[in-house]
Amino acid sequence: MASNGDPTLAPYTNPKYGYVQQFNLDIQRQLGAGFFADVAYAGAHGVHLQQYSTNINQIPDSYVAQAAAQFAAGQPITIDTPITNTLSTPNATLSTPTILAGQLLRPYPQYTGLSLAGYGCCGSTYNSLQATVTRRFGGGGTLLVAYTNSKLLSNTDTLTSWLEGSGETGGVGQVQDYNNLNGERSLSSQDVSQRLVISYVLDLPFGHGKTWLANATGVEDKLVSGWGVDGITTFQRGFPLKITWAGPSTPLENAGFGISNIRPDVVPGCSKGGSRSLTEFFNVDCFAAPPAWGYGTEARVDSSLRAPGINNFDWAIFKRTTIAERFGLEFRTEFFNLFNHPQFGVPGTGFNGTYTGAGNNGFGQITSDNGDANPRLIQFALKFIF
Repeated sequence: MASNGDPTLAPYTNPKYGYVQQFNLDIQRQLGAGFFADVAYAGAHGVHLQQYSTNINQIPDSYVAQAAAQFAAGQPITIDTPITNTLSTPNATLSTPTILAGQLLRPYPQYTGLSLAGYGCCGSTYNSLQATVTRRFGGGGTLLVAYTNSKLLSNTDTLTSWLEGSGETGGVGQVQDYNNLNGERSLSSQDVSQRLVISYVLDLPFGHGKTWLANATGVEDKLVSGWGVDGITTFQRGFPLKITWAGPSTPLENAGFGISNIRPDVVPGCSKGGSRSLTEFFNVDCFAAPPAWGYGTEARVDSSLRAPGINNFDWAIFKRTTIAERFGLEFRTEFFNLFNHPQFGVPGTGFNGTYTGAGNNGFGQITSDNGDANPRLIQFALKFIF
């Protein structure tokens, strides 16, 4: 309950507690030449997932046209005596018998806003193919290749969407029609459809007991033995984009019927792909202003548009030197983002309906990195082992 008595977040007597159902099937196989393969299906079904607040006082969709006609007339409605009496109930937010047209069509007309906090309104499904291949080398070292192909669908993204900044995901998709949560089902804002990680540690075959210079001794052995490399290479598709309406509030939003977060329309038959350049990452001409008294056709999260992904190489070379039986040194040189590859941020996703070329408040343009990206970083380390 808000301090001013407005029950914008209300308790409820029939809670729906969230839970997750998980499904797994795993096949493992030892292959020849030191290879080991693991292929798995992993799935999950989220039930009664919560939102920070779920609007329960939105005008029914079937009454939008009627409310639009009443609102266009510009005349308020006078509430009769029985309804007026309900205004004396605690925390009612309407205190006069004169209200905006269409208010009586809302489920709880005595309130201007009413939401349930942490209500289990929503759900999700996750399906993935997860494959790994491991190779252990006889001379020392391991290679691991892990690949995931997955899809995460939901009609909500997080309990704390108000804490989610732009970051790598570009925020979260917002609900525009609480009366039709099935229509809000889309890719999740956190969906990562493909991810490949290659990690390795390899002792180089030089020095005493190795393939080359196996008979090295003394100073020569100290110089050529103990070299190795390791690294992690990551390729990942970007997060899906959330296209929002950044123009003036529509008449439907301004009418005071509990409707907000209207999304733009999608131009039928238009290919959103675009040139994927920094100045126009996707085809901005595929979007149009939403209807004055209706909902935009753009999905809560766009399944055909994604932010730039990850393309990163971390690599290190090291040298282990045994000084005596109980003492040794290890020297490492590590390269983070070895090839100095830029990791671009999310393009502008706020469409204001006036796009005619480059500009439009950055819609479709990339103007920053993803926040976690760093230029090439080289560091040195020396470790004494005893």
